[in-house]
Amino acid sequence: MHSPTLDTISEPGTRSVWRTGLSNRWVRWGGALAVLWFGVFMTLSIWAEPGSPVVFHGERLMASGRLQAVLDGRSEGHSEYGPTVGERFTDKTGRDCRPFTQGAVDGTACRVEGEWRVIELRQR
Repeated sequence: MHSPTLDTISEPGTRSVWRTGLSNRWVRWGGALAVLWFGVFMTLSIWAEPGSPVVFHGERLMASGRLQAVLDGRSEGHSEYGPTVGERFTDKTGRDCRPFTQGAVDGTACRVEGEWRVIELRQR
C-alpha cells in the first residue's frame, strides 16, 4: 500500500497553491510593476536633493528663493540639506558677495541690481 508523502517534487501532477497563483499573467506583471515602482521611488528618494540652489531667469543664473533667503540673512542656513553661506566680501567691482554650498554644489553669489546673481558655480 502506498502512503501519502509530503514530497511533491516526485509527483508531477501536484502544484502548490502559491505557484498556481503566480502562474497567472496579471499577477506576475503586477508584481513586476510593483517592484519597478518601488525601485524608482527608492532611487529618487536617495539621490534627489530638496531643490536646486540656482534657477535660470532669462539668460542669467540667479539664486533660488531658498538660497536668496539665506543669503539675505532672513533664514538660518545650517540645515542638513539646505544651503549654507560663508562670510560676506566685496569683489573687485565693489559688489556684495557671499560664497554658498548646497549638497554637491559650491558657488558664489553677488548682489547685482538688488538681486543675488550666481557668478561662480562648481560641482564637488
